[in-house]
Formats: sequence, structure tokens, C-alpha cells
Amino acid sequence: MKKLLLLICALLLQTASVHADEKPSVLFVKNLTDEVITNVLKSKDTQQQKTERFEKYFLKALDTQNIGKFVLGRYVRTTSKEDQEAFIKAFTDMALKSWADKFNLYTGQQLTFQGERPAEGKNQVYVDSLIQNDPNPVQVIWRLREKNGDYKIVDIIVEGVSMALSYRNEYTAFLQNHTLPELTQKLTEQAEAFVPSRK
Repeated sequence: MKKLLLLICALLLQTASVHADEKPSVLFVKNLTDEVITNVLKSKDTQQQKTERFEKYFLKALDTQNIGKFVLGRYVRTTSKEDQEAFIKAFTDMALKSWADKFNLYTGQQLTFQGERPAEGKNQVYVDSLIQNDPNPVQVIWRLREKNGDYKIVDIIVEGVSMALSYRNEYTAFLQNHTLPELTQKLTEQAEAFVPSRK
């Protein structure tokens, strides 16, 4: 999971190349990257301000409801809506803090986009991209969901490893011996106690 998060956040420090005729899904990912580079990475604000801005951009870009429910897997059917909503909030808070911390560790590589292709699921597509990490490029696939012309990220797949599925496997193992409120409390405590790493 740690390696996956590091590779995901590397995307935000790259100069992305894309053709003018690219589809809206590709432009959605590129615009997110450009916004983070301009308004976070190149900003002269404090690290805390950068972290808050990073979280704001990704919170807007993520389909947190669908990701949270996917991560819960079969437990969606056996838990209350209130417990689900509390979990999704705690999960999102912790994930964004972790990503915001890792993104500051990367510089230099270039991100290139290779276009869009259909994904399983209603109104979903994959956007393929490569981090030009010599000598071995890293494949990164963005899974997007479209609704009324707007796109949201529902998963990011790095070298064949799904972010959402990785979280799902981790939390399913925990929930075999614990309740959902216990998992929510654990994530809340981790977020509150989170200490950013240093270069």
C-alpha cells in the first residue's frame, strides 16, 4: 500500500503532456494535475496550507461515496447508513492526509497520457498514463465515473495494483474481528495523530 500511495502522488509533481484533441476524461485528469502543480507545489505557502489545498483539490475530484462503499464490500449490506457515512468521512480524511504527505517526496518525472478506454460499470472509463521513470516507465490507470458531464475518480491503478481494492482487502481483514464503528474510530484516531514526514 505504501508503494502504491507513493507512486500515485508522484503524478502530482509532473509536467503532463496531452494533445489538444484529447477527450474530456483525459483533460479532467490533466487539469487536476496542473492545478496541484500550480497552486500547491509551486506555492510559497506554508506546508500546512499546501496540505489543506491538496486535500481540497482531491476531495473535489474523488467520488468518495462510491469509493467508500466499494472499500466496505459486503459490509455495506449489514451496516447502517449512519455507520457507513461516518466510515466514509474517516476513511477520506485519513487517505487524503497520507497522500498529501507523500506527494512532496517526488520531483522530475514526466507524466504522459495515452487516451481513454471503456471500463466495466455504468458510465465508467479508464484513462491510461505513464510516469516516465527511467529506465522503467510506471503505468498508472485512472478509473473515472461520469455523471451529467462531470467526472470523478473512483480508483487509481498503479502497475496493476488497485488503490480501492488494496484498501478493501486491508479493511475486510480488520472487519472479520471488529465492528465498523471500531474501524471508523481507528481511522479517526490515525488522522488526528498523523505526523507529516520530512524530506
